[in-house]
Amino acid sequence: MIVLFKDRLKALRQDGDLTQIELSKILNISRTTISGYESADVEPGFEILNKIADYFNVSVDYLLNRTDIPTPYPKHK
Repeated sequence: MIVLFKDRLKALRQDGDLTQIELSKILNISRTTISGYESADVEPGFEILNKIADYFNVSVDYLLNRTDIPTPYPKHK
């Protein structure tokens, strides 16, 4: 089974016991945008991808299914 961004986002949100409304407030975007991400009708830009990765403490590569390892890379100093 191919895991898509929409699946990863929804799983992370649900694992964090967050509603779409709660996540939308955290990311400062609309609930309908979150819904669009989770239905694959809308794709996030780089800034939002980074915000999502930072909030859930995962790598962007994990969100985009380039790896199954969620651990983010160390940040440059």
